[in-house]
Amino acid sequence: MNSPRLLSLLLAAAFAFFMAAPVLGETWGRATVDPLLLAEEELAAETRGDVAKAIALYSDDAIVQYGGLCWTPCAGKASIQKELERRAEAKNEWKVIGKYRSGNVAVIQTELKIGFIEYTGVDRVVVWCIYEVVGDKIAVVTLVGQRTDPETKRFIDYATGSAK
Repeated sequence: MNSPRLLSLLLAAAFAFFMAAPVLGETWGRATVDPLLLAEEELAAETRGDVAKAIALYSDDAIVQYGGLCWTPCAGKASIQKELERRAEAKNEWKVIGKYRSGNVAVIQTELKIGFIEYTGVDRVVVWCIYEVVGDKIAVVTLVGQRTDPETKRFIDYATGSAK
């Protein structure tokens, strides 16, 4: 087979593969919705205290890890709902200050006001929220406090008992 014909066949095969990829979507762990929009919708529902709306955005076998009741990962909607109810009770307020997306992953940098942390001398913390989306649902959320932010570091040190 000559080189131009082989190249044409390879390009045609690659084109067919990439055109079929969105159809395969969920099978390959791809998002069928914009992960950033889903993440922002979830954070907005939490800020409003709308636990029902927030939990509806999660898959049945979703995982939330780190923070609150989920230092040991919360797996499944029932476990996650308890954490979302705790956040609503604390009157958590999420403010998006940065957002990034790559494939089915959204990374949201937030300033979080937690209703009960004033006694620690901290009024807000910076939290990176990493959302992994499969199909049209949130599959995994990982929360990471930004320790380079002095208030966040002070709160983490207080919360973990390592404050001096």
